[in-house]
Amino acid sequence: LRAPEVPQPYCSGGFSVRRAVVPTQDEAVPRILRFQEVLTNLGGWSVKDNIFVAPCTGAYFFTFHAISDDGKDFTVALMKEGEYQVTAYGTKQGYQQGSNSALLFLNAGARVYLEVQQGTIYEHPFNEVYTTFSAFLVEQF
Repeated sequence: LRAPEVPQPYCSGGFSVRRAVVPTQDEAVPRILRFQEVLTNLGGWSVKDNIFVAPCTGAYFFTFHAISDDGKDFTVALMKEGEYQVTAYGTKQGYQQGSNSALLFLNAGARVYLEVQQGTIYEHPFNEVYTTFSAFLVEQF
């Protein structure tokens, strides 16, 4: 006889944020990208820390997008627990875009965030938004 499977408690996790600010420091020093607006927070996004903390163990899909400032380039990396995962790059030749996506396996409590590794990004001074970061739970384990 097999013991009956214990159902996993329901878990909801995912977010979508926009309008980023790069902390003003040396452009050669890695900095956590700070977001000003939350579109959706199904669980896990920390507004205070600008990081995603996995609410449960599972597979999560992440995607992000940014634009380079005129005359400057940038490298933005998706970081998991301080370890590089994937990078987006925008050249300095006039507002070039960079984006990337990844499916990551995360344990509950794992921290994921975006880091500007070099350069700077452009964000429109008015109502348009060019920088986004989103994720959602694909499957809970």
